[in-house]
Amino acid sequence: MVNDVVKCPYCGFEGEFKLIKTWRYKWWDVYFYECLNCYGRFRYQVDPAGKYMSCVMRLGGYARSKGGGN
Repeated sequence: MVNDVVKCPYCGFEGEFKLIKTWRYKWWDVYFYECLNCYGRFRYQVDPAGKYMSCVMRLGGYARSKGGGN
């Protein structure tokens, strides 16, 4: 998976992301990332040939803070 084409859907950051998990859904390779800029988490789906074929999906309604608590 080429990480330089991924863009954070929360803050628009383009760069390195923390890869949390990968799995296969039907014919898609799914990558679960955390943005190192705003700590928002999102999924990125790619076809087996490695071409970007699906939209980036935000998880939750807001970006998470680094502390994760109150």
